[in-house]
Amino acid sequence: MLDRITNYHNGSFLFIFALIIAYFFAIYLGDQFYLTAISVGTDVVIALFLFFFLKSSRDLNSYWTYIFLAIASWALADILLLLYDRLLLYDRSLLMQGNISRTDLMQILYLIPFFMFLVSAIAFFARILKRVIWQQVVVDALALMLITVSFFWFVIFDRSLAVVLNKEFVINLSYIIMDIFIFCFVFVVAFSLNFVSKKPIFSYKRVSLLLYLSALLIICICDAYYSSKAFLAYGGTNVHYKFFFKVAFFIIFVACLHLKENEANIKIRSYRKDYTRALIYKFVTLLFISLLFLGAANTDKIYSVWIVFLLMVLLAYAALIYSISSTVAMRDLARSERHIIAKLDEEIQDSLRELEEKNERLRQLSEFDSLTGLLNRQSFLSKLSEMIKTKALGEKIDIYSIDINHFKAINDSYGHYVGDEVLLKLSKNIKAILPEGAIISRFGGDDFMIVLKQKNEGHYREFLYYLLNIIAEQISVGDYKIALGAKVGVSSTQTSEILADDLIMQAGAALDAAKRDVNTKYVFYDDIKEIIQEKNYIEILLNSMNFDEEFSLNFQPQYLLNGKKIIGAEALIRWNSPVKGFVSPAKFIPVAEQSSIINTIGIWVAKEAIRQMSYWNKKYGISLKVGINISPKQVDNVNFASDIFGYVEEFGMDPKCVDIELTEASLVNAEEIMQTVLKKFSDKGMSISIDDFGTGFSSMNYIKKYPLDRLKIAKELVDNIAINEIDRDVVKSVITLAKNIELKTIAEGVEDETQLEILRELGCDEIQGYFWGKPMNAKDFEELIRSTLDHI
Repeated sequence: MLDRITNYHNGSFLFIFALIIAYFFAIYLGDQFYLTAISVGTDVVIALFLFFFLKSSRDLNSYWTYIFLAIASWALADILLLLYDRLLLYDRSLLMQGNISRTDLMQILYLIPFFMFLVSAIAFFARILKRVIWQQVVVDALALMLITVSFFWFVIFDRSLAVVLNKEFVINLSYIIMDIFIFCFVFVVAFSLNFVSKKPIFSYKRVSLLLYLSALLIICICDAYYSSKAFLAYGGTNVHYKFFFKVAFFIIFVACLHLKENEANIKIRSYRKDYTRALIYKFVTLLFISLLFLGAANTDKIYSVWIVFLLMVLLAYAALIYSISSTVAMRDLARSERHIIAKLDEEIQDSLRELEEKNERLRQLSEFDSLTGLLNRQSFLSKLSEMIKTKALGEKIDIYSIDINHFKAINDSYGHYVGDEVLLKLSKNIKAILPEGAIISRFGGDDFMIVLKQKNEGHYREFLYYLLNIIAEQISVGDYKIALGAKVGVSSTQTSEILADDLIMQAGAALDAAKRDVNTKYVFYDDIKEIIQEKNYIEILLNSMNFDEEFSLNFQPQYLLNGKKIIGAEALIRWNSPVKGFVSPAKFIPVAEQSSIINTIGIWVAKEAIRQMSYWNKKYGISLKVGINISPKQVDNVNFASDIFGYVEEFGMDPKCVDIELTEASLVNAEEIMQTVLKKFSDKGMSISIDDFGTGFSSMNYIKKYPLDRLKIAKELVDNIAINEIDRDVVKSVITLAKNIELKTIAEGVEDETQLEILRELGCDEIQGYFWGKPMNAKDFEELIRSTLDHI
């Protein structure tokens, strides 16, 4: 609060502060002349500074003007009192003849300053009425007035009207009346300053006002104390209380230093909407003032009637102020509601306009793709359904499911902006060749759907030709020229009974078939319908079959190439369906791998293979290995490894007699899981073989990463080893690689002597194939074991 003083008004502040200190010492020394002289000097200097600051801050028309007049008139009274003392010093008889005492003269002279202080309070109070609820202010003022007057009536006047009307105390009574009014005005203004707000009280915007109110409070309390002494007939004058007047003037001076331009005219806010909290604050303040008055009175002056009166005033005040606050709250609420309703009406009109615009935009978004402007999936389905329902007799509906080849690479290479431009231009190119009545949709990403309705049987092939050509045309985006290709799945219907979703599903199935075949650009659903139906039929049979009754295992023996010693067998599943007859594994295994049933099949194979081989090894005292083929999906199953370990323990199988066979593709997928699972098998002593090695994702990195024991050379390489030098070199490389990293090799599909000799020459370790042993059932394989016991 003092930073503005120390920064800008050091000299004036220190000078007046020094005068206040000098005044204090004059009181201490008891020199009446010097006391009055210093008082005059202090008042004159403060009045001059006050005038200067008011003029510079342009506040001469505010309540501060009356404060200036009060201090100036106080200074004039001090000067007249000083002259009185000087005349009294030279000729005491002059004033004695007038029968006017110094005390009477002082009381008369200081009436004008006190009146000016009262006028300043009234001026400010009048301005308060313009900003706050006048009923609330009147009740506040009335309650304060009653409490204060009751104090003087019971304590000072001793409930005597004669004392109040005594002519000897008319001037003192005038002072007390002005003190009461000033006191009440100070607290009413304080109530209106919203002290309960969260902002700091001593902020620059109100500190001058707060200091001014504090000074008025000091002045009225000190004067009331002095005037009360006169009523109580204590007699004499006490100059010590005058020091507090000088302190009050000094506070006014400090308040003046804090005035900014037009600061005295800042707006005083009414109480905020928290009426309950405001009521509590004011009620507690009045209660505190009442207790102070009771504490200031002698015990013999505290009457029960007075206490009852104070309680009645406080209760009446609480009831009135609560009623006013409630009324104001309701009025404000009604005004607020009217304002809200008017604003809501305006906002509703604006919202309706915005809603219409948004509805139009939403309709566009709900029906069309935001990038290409083509129909989106939902709108396409709706229009396709309508097209199917309204199809005329003899009309055919063709649907084309289109997928752009390697479009992700375009986004990755050129950026999504270029990719979006390509899609936009491509959609425009395709729309340009569409016949009348055709509809086109973007299903998301780089997938498009086109529907045609026509009668010409061969028209769809002609359109397919134009479609693939327009897609293949180069698309220019800035400096880039993009060449595209596509796969297309085509489905047709001549019935109006088919669902739109089914027709789309058929086109999607044809598209999937086209994407799997690198040699074709399009596939017709009619061409693959029987294949798909058979797959679906097989899946249904797999899900309803009895494994133990329909599945069986064949065992194909595996031999050491040198010596023709049998070392084990690969377990091969066979399915003899009572409905469909023998079903090749090449047909049902891919179907099973597309669903979770492959896990169940894999577990059945592992259990049966381990059980059967364990039985033979125990029965004949041998240690033949059994090779168990594992699907990549089985590796993802958390119970897969523990199930196999459980079967090994259950049937007493030596873990070294279990060989886990995986394809190269299995090693590429889920590397982290694969490493963990294969390490578990290796730690148990089981061997791990890579099936069909050399035809898939052969990589030295994968071979080094996993704990492998054997590479199985694919039958496709062995088939042509005698007539194809490249295949022979590949096999040689595989064998050489295996020897270098200390892995064994076994060749699959050995079917004649020539292949056998070449493999022996290349250094292959083991063989498996029809030449030495075809797959056989358990009975035949056990017969083979008995016949070769001498060589095992």
